[in-house]
Amino acid sequence: MTCSPRCENVETSEGVPITVTCIAQCKIMNEKELLTIACEQFLGKTVDHVKSVILQTLEGHLRAILGTMTVEEIYRERDQFASLVREVATPDVGRMGIEILSFRSEE
Repeated sequence: MTCSPRCENVETSEGVPITVTCIAQCKIMNEKELLTIACEQFLGKTVDHVKSVILQTLEGHLRAILGTMTVEEIYRERDQFASLVREVATPDVGRMGIEILSFRSEE
């Protein structure tokens, strides 16, 4: 599944409002225990609903991290920024049986 988290007018650590758009590739894990968790969470739900839950989770973590960085850090260290969001979001989506395959900030 492709999700496009977007946060508009989020204040950075210096109080500067910024808009950031990212792209994430996610999938339902196929390990038996995690697949069971995903089924419990999402069975009977539409793909759009699953994407919405993932998107809201990613956007929440994205906003939190944006608030800890300066504009310069976000733009200068895009890969580190994207890795940080992925690292922080992975446990939450993992508890839903979802794996983040890739997460990148868009140019």
